[in-house]
Amino acid sequence: MDQDYFDIDYEGNLILTDARIEGNLKSDKSICLNGMIQGNVHSAKLVIVNKNAVIDGDVECDELYLNGKITGCVCVARKTVMGDSAEIKGGLCTTCLEIAPGAKIGRGLKLNNASK
Repeated sequence: MDQDYFDIDYEGNLILTDARIEGNLKSDKSICLNGMIQGNVHSAKLVIVNKNAVIDGDVECDELYLNGKITGCVCVARKTVMGDSAEIKGGLCTTCLEIAPGAKIGRGLKLNNASK
C-alpha cells in the first residue's frame, strides 16, 4: 500500500490539495480529501483521506480509506483501510480493518461484531 492516492471509484465530494475547510462537514455521499478539514466529518458513505491530507476532528462514516492524518476519534460502520502513512491520533472503532506496516492508531482499537 505504498501510495499517495487511493484509486477507488466513488460518487461524491472532492476536496482539493490547496483547500481548507473550517467547520463540520456532513454529506450523504462520499468524500475524497486531499486538503484539510478543521472540524468533524460525517459521511453516509465512503471517506478517502489521501497522503498529506488532514482531518482535525472526529470522523464517522460507512467506509474509510486513510493514508493521511485524523486527529480525533474515528467510528466506521464497515471497513477501514489504513495505508503505510495513515495516522489516527484518537481511537478507532470499526468492523473490519486492513492495516499496512507503518500505520498508527494513537488511543486504541475496538473491532465491532459484524453480525449485529
